[in-house]
Amino acid sequence: MKQQGAFTEKLWTVIQPVYQQIINCQFIKRLADGTLPFEWFAHYLSQDVLYIIDDSRALAVVAGRAENPDETYFFLQLAKDGLDIERALHNDYILMLKIPEAKEKSPAFKAYSDFLTDNAFNAPYPVAATALLPCFWVYYNTMEHVYNNSVENNPYKKWIDAYSGGEYRRYTENFIKIVENLAQKSDSEIREQMISVFVEGTKHELSVFEESAGQ
Repeated sequence: MKQQGAFTEKLWTVIQPVYQQIINCQFIKRLADGTLPFEWFAHYLSQDVLYIIDDSRALAVVAGRAENPDETYFFLQLAKDGLDIERALHNDYILMLKIPEAKEKSPAFKAYSDFLTDNAFNAPYPVAATALLPCFWVYYNTMEHVYNNSVENNPYKKWIDAYSGGEYRRYTENFIKIVENLAQKSDSEIREQMISVFVEGTKHELSVFEESAGQ
């Protein structure tokens, strides 16, 4: 997934050291080669169900703060689809694979959720929107990397395929365009804040993978 202008090009350049850590962490490498321990997957998935609920709430809050109807609709659609995904994960994986449901958030997932919620309510709108972008852009590129490096008959193929194309790609492209446009209309101080939260969000992406692998 490519940048949509000079600002989002800068965003992607700035987070490269962290992104390289993500694609080289044990969780992602072993997801691609099919050796991911089931307990790692179970921890990630049970926590992800809780995280997606909070992520959807943050998207709904940002939708209410959007500066035009198109952006409001976009973020509301992401919020709705996030809850649909949560329901699908619960039915297709949590119940089917008999993964114990998480009752409370783990430290890494709680820190990520709190970061998104705090920005959704309190940061300037362009900053709040950018804080949510790593969950789409960084995650999409990570799963595309996994897809492109996955072994045949990978036991996690269904999960990998769900995040490596189609509608998720279109959402991510549109999200990047929105952030690019917001940056072009913002002053230098806001743009610096946008860069800061994008880096921080990417670090949270790394943290949840590392926690799931017991690192």
